[in-house]
Amino acid sequence: MLEMALDKITLRQRFDHVRALAPRLALVALAAMVSYLIARYFVGHSQPFFAPISAVLVMGVTAGRTVKRALQLAFGVALGIAVADLMVRYTGVGAWQLGLVIFIVMCVVVFAGGDQLAVNQAAASGVLVAILAIPTDPHGFSRLLDILVGSGVALVFTLVLFPLNPSRLAKDALHPALNQISISLCKIADALESGSSTQADSAVDAARELEHGVEPLRAAAAVSDETSRMAVARRGQLGTVDRYAYAVEQVTRVQVSVVSLARGASAALRQGNTVPPTVVAGLRDLAEAADHVAASVTDKKERDIARVAALRAATAASAALDHTRNLAVSIVVGQVRMIANDLLRATGMSLEEARHALHTKPGGDDDAVIPLEPHSHDPQGLHDEIEAARPRDKA
Repeated sequence: MLEMALDKITLRQRFDHVRALAPRLALVALAAMVSYLIARYFVGHSQPFFAPISAVLVMGVTAGRTVKRALQLAFGVALGIAVADLMVRYTGVGAWQLGLVIFIVMCVVVFAGGDQLAVNQAAASGVLVAILAIPTDPHGFSRLLDILVGSGVALVFTLVLFPLNPSRLAKDALHPALNQISISLCKIADALESGSSTQADSAVDAARELEHGVEPLRAAAAVSDETSRMAVARRGQLGTVDRYAYAVEQVTRVQVSVVSLARGASAALRQGNTVPPTVVAGLRDLAEAADHVAASVTDKKERDIARVAALRAATAASAALDHTRNLAVSIVVGQVRMIANDLLRATGMSLEEARHALHTKPGGDDDAVIPLEPHSHDPQGLHDEIEAARPRDKA
């Protein structure tokens, strides 16, 4: 919220953001209401405070993280409530009791394997118990039952009644990541085309932002995979989700490789090297391939477009080796080919299929181009591979 407040986001964009999240927010509110009604009228608790609270917490976590994380949070809060209730029965309430309850609750949850979020929520629950509890209340442990009711309702909502669409979740995460990759590749191409080291440095800064998207992309893929396997209503999407997960694995490699590519391009320009225009053309082809990868998971036509563009990029970049033996330029060529390899795999190719595709010159001459090993970042090793990639003279 603070980031949104500081960023220059229009009122229209804020309303669009609320509209996009409104269905999920309504489900969280509904889960809180249902858990309250169950705890109040079926279990018989007059003030089931913790039932809706736990429902909100667990629903909020499962909306963007794995169910395992939600279960861990529910367990941590329940354990914190139980420990706090037990301690209050014997120590009473007060300032020193509050500090002792928080300390013991956090220690117990850490010992049980809870992460930072679970520890914090358990401590917060312990604070509420230590302040609001009545030591002689015979129904103190009803709070633990409320936690279980709220968590149970949230999990039923998440896994049975209203599960997320795992395919859409993966696609919605993959598309913007690839869009940023495409933009970064175009910026690198523009810098090389203009020969401007300033533009190259700007391209490096833009590429570095891709590294921040690696973990969120992996997290979205994990939630998508887990939902498709645990939510009965989404089992039919297992195959599609597996293809998205495979694509995400390759795209996260591309995100890292583009940073290395940007740095290599910047270094080449700072050293005063002229990068052949075929490399620039290859970068633009890579950007085109990235634009089609997300849709290629489910669309054969998009898949073919992405593969052709990636292969065209590798071929164009390799052609630069006919014009220069400069190491800095050769490293850029190597990075282009590695990214092309990963984008081919993101469209569903296996490692061997991608290598063979890069090995084959358009037109069928299998001996014309030798593939680079993907993700080889050692400069000398990369230089040797690039020399091996040069088209061989036929006898």
